[in-house]
Amino acid sequence: MNKAYLIMAHKDPKQVFRLVSRLNDGYSEFFIHIDKKAVIAQFQNLKQIGDKVHFTERFDATWGGYGLIKPYLSALKTVRASGKKFDRIMLLSGQDYPIKSNEAIDRFFKNSPYSNFINYFPIPNLTKWPGTDRGGLYRVDKYYFGARWYELFCSKSMNLLATYLPFLRRKIPNGMKPYIGQTWWNLDQYGMNYILDYVDQHPEYMDFHKNTFVADELFVQMIIGNSKDEKLLKSIENTEKRFTIWPKPDSAHPKLLSKADIEAIMASDDLFARKFDENVDSEIFDLIDEKILFRNSSNQTSQLAS
Repeated sequence: MNKAYLIMAHKDPKQVFRLVSRLNDGYSEFFIHIDKKAVIAQFQNLKQIGDKVHFTERFDATWGGYGLIKPYLSALKTVRASGKKFDRIMLLSGQDYPIKSNEAIDRFFKNSPYSNFINYFPIPNLTKWPGTDRGGLYRVDKYYFGARWYELFCSKSMNLLATYLPFLRRKIPNGMKPYIGQTWWNLDQYGMNYILDYVDQHPEYMDFHKNTFVADELFVQMIIGNSKDEKLLKSIENTEKRFTIWPKPDSAHPKLLSKADIEAIMASDDLFARKFDENVDSEIFDLIDEKILFRNSSNQTSQLAS
């Protein structure tokens, strides 16, 4: 199975190298975005893996802002422009790690009746965002200009003005309903083309999300949630196949996984887990390799050599 991995990385080059090495099965290509704030020279060792590693256009991808959308859209466009036919196009962060062998990942996709895997649900959702956040609607009706003090001041001022001046209020374009979900997804060629075509045909949609807080959790989800394309909708399973532990339902960031989580990871039927930090716990990678990835893998020798 030919796979394209889109990897969004901003730190820990050794950890990213290990991730790519584990996924390098001879049938995969890697389109890697290195945050513009990072030192690109520290990631050059990725080229040692081979000519299937490609660095994509770099952006300043600050959490919470519009900058997180641009890297993966650029990577998707690079994949499409390559002219290669990939069976699956998957978005990962540099802090993800596979919890199934490459053979098991291929087997899952070949046997599944679905070919697109995206987590999405409508808002408001009072279970995830209770109380004053109005079930998450603040994500689409409040302005967000950034995390710097003056940007936060501008956001607060604009939102206050919009309370009294209706013409300033944010309006979702094209009568779309709001959907949200996990950033990470697995697409087939049809799903990728559908998203890129929608973006090309609706520049106003891009403009709207320039002022959306954590827009990467809504961008693809709203396109999918409002789609009337039966072929696309029938191909979707509502899951991203990522093992994640959230401290609370409305936590901004998932728990950093450690060796204490190995039993839960082994019991999961997900394909990948997140998120990891080698500076906090590096042993968890060795445990996953030993107990899962190399246990029944024909790639054991080549993978260990990586």
